[in-house]
Amino acid sequence: MISRQIVRTDNYKSNFFNYSKINFNEHKPHNSKTKLKLSNEKLSNITQENKFNQASDNCFTIVSPMVGTFYRSPAPDEPYFIELYDQVEKHQTVCIIEAMKLMNEIEAEINGNIVEILVQDGDIVDCGQALMKIRSSQI
Repeated sequence: MISRQIVRTDNYKSNFFNYSKINFNEHKPHNSKTKLKLSNEKLSNITQENKFNQASDNCFTIVSPMVGTFYRSPAPDEPYFIELYDQVEKHQTVCIIEAMKLMNEIEAEINGNIVEILVQDGDIVDCGQALMKIRSSQI
């Protein structure tokens, strides 16, 4: 058998509700901050600008495609995929990003030399965060 209890709340002051008059026939402008939304096109342009950030010194920035943990080697006791100033080829794995227990290989998109590694092994990275820079060997 289920017992029911009635809780009396008329002895307590409640601040849960703010009562006000609402007039559905009258429209007044709402004075609140407008939330800005980025269109898919603008978001795509920002991502493309970050992804294909080509400076005057012919460098390409590899960015993280997801949020996760950055690893430079396939396992803790194994050597790094790449070292600073190494020559890399297109589609060569340069690091791993672990997201939800899945290891996602990040590949170089151009041929060139690694000129800068911007994050440390084991760092948490955000989507779109710069990971490393490659100086293109193609002029």
